[in-house]
Amino acid sequence: MNRRLALALFLAAPALARAQALVSNAEGLRLFAQGQQLILSGADGTELRRWQAADARGRRGTVQALRDASARRSFIVVLSGLAELWEIAYDPAAAPVYEGLVHDYRMGEGIASPGYLTPRRMPLDAPIGAIFFDPRMPWLLAEQGGQLVVLHLDVRRRIASLGSADIGSARLLQREGQWLLSLDHGEGQVMFDTRRWRPVQAAPAY
Repeated sequence: MNRRLALALFLAAPALARAQALVSNAEGLRLFAQGQQLILSGADGTELRRWQAADARGRRGTVQALRDASARRSFIVVLSGLAELWEIAYDPAAAPVYEGLVHDYRMGEGIASPGYLTPRRMPLDAPIGAIFFDPRMPWLLAEQGGQLVVLHLDVRRRIASLGSADIGSARLLQREGQWLLSLDHGEGQVMFDTRRWRPVQAAPAY
């Protein structure tokens, strides 16, 4: 390790130690939260970007959870108390970010921001709590208003509601090339087809 890298990591250490949430990727990027700030640092500890944890209307919150969506080359940001979910692409070739509805930016309407390191906002009906996320999937499962909902990262909206269930019981299974989500609904495990989001059958006991 050269002296410059060692010094950068030494200077970054106190900030990382105070981080309320922390995630890193295979390239060494670190995303962490301090208070109402979200900070991205490089592999050498240099700060690359800083954001205020606030929704599109400027209402401030804090960061509840961070995940690395490695297959998408992005970070997922769950904001506490705000009805908004962020995805921050760390792919330099990421598509531009358009503020507005999906049909608007597919038509190229509005003013675009660079896709690289620009938060892509998903407006929600209400704030979300705990999440289940597998980086192989383009969706995540979240607690919202006593229900479990499926939020799709590509279309940026809720695509299914799975009722009341224990999010801690969620697990992905693959059967005959199809991904299934298993959940405990209180009376046993139920499996959902992750393409149509319909129950298929009771999950096998393990």
